[in-house]
Amino acid sequence: MRQVEMKNAKIDIYRKGDEARINDLFNLVFEQSRDLKEWEWKFAHGPVDARPYIVLAKDGEKLIGQYAIIAFYLKYLDQKMVVVQPVDNMVHQDYRGGAKGVQVKTFVLSEELWRQAGIDLAFGFPNRQAYVVGKRLLKYRDLIKIENYFKRLSWRTALQKRIKIPLLVDFLGWFSRLFIRLSVTALVRSRRDVYYQRVCTFEERIDSFWEKVKNQYEILVCRDRRYLNWRYCQNPSHKYYIVQAERNGEIVGLIIVKYEEHDDVRIGFIMECLALKEPLLMEGLIKKALLYLSGNGTDYVLARLASGDPINNAFKRFGFSPRPGIWESNFVYKTYSSDVNSAELEDQSKWHVSFGDSDSL
Repeated sequence: MRQVEMKNAKIDIYRKGDEARINDLFNLVFEQSRDLKEWEWKFAHGPVDARPYIVLAKDGEKLIGQYAIIAFYLKYLDQKMVVVQPVDNMVHQDYRGGAKGVQVKTFVLSEELWRQAGIDLAFGFPNRQAYVVGKRLLKYRDLIKIENYFKRLSWRTALQKRIKIPLLVDFLGWFSRLFIRLSVTALVRSRRDVYYQRVCTFEERIDSFWEKVKNQYEILVCRDRRYLNWRYCQNPSHKYYIVQAERNGEIVGLIIVKYEEHDDVRIGFIMECLALKEPLLMEGLIKKALLYLSGNGTDYVLARLASGDPINNAFKRFGFSPRPGIWESNFVYKTYSSDVNSAELEDQSKWHVSFGDSDSL
């Protein structure tokens, strides 16, 4: 790998017209094929325009690095504040390294921009490599413990390791899937006063639901109509299965799921799960999600939850259990105002977290 002198790097803010080079560098560094439509959705069309907070590093006309964020609103105790989440941060391989390297320099200017804009809090879900760098050089702090809850929907993948007859594995996998579907169906009775509806977009009624459900937690991303439509309905790269629980024309619960293929394994993800605190509401939504995922050949499903979230009990009722070492992520933060109390932030019982809070799915 060729190393280039860091003195050649000039740190600057994003300007209109930089997006094509940003996207090219992203595809090079992360070996992706993202198009500009996804970049625009992610940074220009969210609840808060994130483009003014993109910091770039250039060597002449060559783009060599970026520190970027997405921005949205957070309910923090009795406040509604803008928060930022670092995403897509990258350095060209020829310019990496050093405690005063490109990433640190872009981060320093990013922090200055956040302070100028009155942003009080940044949090994110870095991978292992970014976590190590962030803790050592960028002063990230660990937030709360998040757990990935696991439930198997088929024994196919486990049987593949023990049985070398493909037809037999397929048959036993199909049979186990059928058995698990029947057990999920029988586990929880449906509420007769609740109607479950699949939707492709969120109407104004979802804001009334948000105003009620937000009071069940002290800290969570604002899941209002604007955010939910941007995150799930306008996303150009991912498709989601969205179910609302309704009663007398009012929304009383919501669950959003998806599935992906990874190394011949179909994994389901519970992206969002919120419901009013009423008997069997959350269980009914989980049941709908599991039956959909099972019907689409999912091998197992994951739900990301804060360890102090009371809805853990509903998931455990369906056989979900914490599974260390699978789809792990760190949850870190940094504060920029005395208005944000670290002790409050690090209280497990105050948070609602889900896979949807990360940009990776």
